[in-house]
Amino acid sequence: MPHRRLKDVGVDNLECHCKKLTEVAVSEPAAEGCAAEATLWLARGFSDFAGPTWIAFHVGDSCVVERCTGHPCAEPKTRTGEPGKPWPSARPERSDRQVFVPRELCQDGTLTILTELATLTLKDGSVPPEIAELEFIRLFGPQRLQHQVFHSLHMECSADVHRVVAKVCFTGSDCDELSKYSLPRCHVSLGLPYDFGDSNFLYAPSCERTGQFYCPPGVPVALQLTLKAGSRSATVWAAMLEGLMPGVVSARRTLAVSLSDSDDAGGSKVGRFAREWLEHDEMRLGCPGELAFFSISRGVHMLNEGRVGLPMALCPSCCKTAAGRLRVVFIRDPVARMSSFYHGYWFPNKGHLLPGQDRLEKHALFETWVELILNGSSAMFEASDLDHVRPALHRWLGDGNVVFCLEDVEKSLQRVENALCRGYGHCTPLPRFPAVKFYKKPKSESLQSLSSEVAELVRLRFRFDYEALSTCQ
Repeated sequence: MPHRRLKDVGVDNLECHCKKLTEVAVSEPAAEGCAAEATLWLARGFSDFAGPTWIAFHVGDSCVVERCTGHPCAEPKTRTGEPGKPWPSARPERSDRQVFVPRELCQDGTLTILTELATLTLKDGSVPPEIAELEFIRLFGPQRLQHQVFHSLHMECSADVHRVVAKVCFTGSDCDELSKYSLPRCHVSLGLPYDFGDSNFLYAPSCERTGQFYCPPGVPVALQLTLKAGSRSATVWAAMLEGLMPGVVSARRTLAVSLSDSDDAGGSKVGRFAREWLEHDEMRLGCPGELAFFSISRGVHMLNEGRVGLPMALCPSCCKTAAGRLRVVFIRDPVARMSSFYHGYWFPNKGHLLPGQDRLEKHALFETWVELILNGSSAMFEASDLDHVRPALHRWLGDGNVVFCLEDVEKSLQRVENALCRGYGHCTPLPRFPAVKFYKKPKSESLQSLSSEVAELVRLRFRFDYEALSTCQ
């Protein structure tokens, strides 16, 4: 390529000056890992060069990352202006290397750029329009709802939430926000059972924790989950609806092998995974070092339990308003929900806090717990405990919404398919709901099994849940 001076990109009388930042050994030409390495350097910023500064990288039998002022497409031996002395450059003069630089510097396409090296965010967190739609497709996929258009993209990185937010609108002003999260981050199971239809295969709590719906970009549904009402199965189902499972399964297969403990001296495999898979997301969000480190640590903190965090693009999408979507609310009998939480988690871990254990029978203890937790008057309950007994509905659901009853999965799935076809023109069969078991309610988990006073308390607290359940009968 002919040598270009910086006046071609708006700066006069400056020529290309490149400095090697790092060289990393790679087992084979792997542009993705090298791009991740270059992105980390890009995110650190630089102030010791005058003029526009760019990151370039080269992939061959090793990965070389350079920082350049000027035009990285210049020949490697550009002169400094001092007779007989070439311009210093780390660029190897080898034909078996591929060079990647920002596209705007090489308009003729001789050299190319992965989007990983684009400067994604501006100071206000927004993403420049010229790369926003490409980034939207990379994260959310190519599918959108009919007549829905993409407007803008911005990044958010705070102590509690790391996410990318896409504004999407229908004709007029009916808009919504689609979000992907790296904090809270979704996790995939590396252990057994190896069944992506199992509710434990994928753990993705971001939408429910932030009070949003699970919204696959290309399917007009908005899933409103309720804790202890098949929420984990529903999360896996949301990933199926979004078409994420092929990518998640492939990533899981790769990670299960590459992160095995054998021959991993000093945790180098885990370190490389965190750097190339997770830290990459944080840098693209513009997260500062401390916040990025916290999010990355949350991505690997359950590795000993056989779970590992995934990049944002492989996690289910959330939406804020459910505009243009069928709302699907997951409901389970309230007493069965409370019994599941009480026997499965609360009593085994905190049962010693419950009064009356020396004189009350097992079912009477459960009734005492129900009364105490619904009144919320005891210091023995944490906020997360109260979340598990919160009603799914606080008002009548209204028409145009569908109740998904966990006691009858097959009929509920059919109702969702019928409503989508009738009201939204989406008549494609939906994937089978990944319930590990059917939620058959035993007699001991019914309203009739409680004393009249406790039953009335439950009936009043979950009034709208019971009204919604009546539509499933």
